[in-house]
Amino acid sequence: MKSKEKKKGKNKRAEKELKKGKKKAEKVAKPGKLKESAKALRKEIHRLTQELQLKDDQLKALKQGAQADSAAVNDLDMLADFLHESSDTGSISERKKIWERHQYLRSRYEAHLEAGLLKPAARRSADADLRERYGDETGYTEEQLDSILS
Repeated sequence: MKSKEKKKGKNKRAEKELKKGKKKAEKVAKPGKLKESAKALRKEIHRLTQELQLKDDQLKALKQGAQADSAAVNDLDMLADFLHESSDTGSISERKKIWERHQYLRSRYEAHLEAGLLKPAARRSADADLRERYGDETGYTEEQLDSILS
């Protein structure tokens, strides 16, 4: 008889544990009340997401800076070509004139960009200003303007 009583006691205990487990499983956390570990994980996810966004922004800025640097190098290459071509004449004053015209073109282009013109229109306007100041023979083609003022 005792063995049957023991089984009943064990069964009762197992049934109580099972009922407790069911009650715990039935309890669902309300949306506003998360457990501390879930809150901590959400905060960590949010912090890491912000960190990633910051790194992405830095990467974009670096890429844009590299593109600007390559444009400046391309611009300097064009100027070097002009200077090399003018070195055949051997005149330092000619090189100085080319440099002044180039600087004037660059400054007019930037002024037109600041005025709100789009890049192609600003290039054409800067070229028109250059031609007006130094004469029509100093102007550039669209392709040259594009490579000089990128």
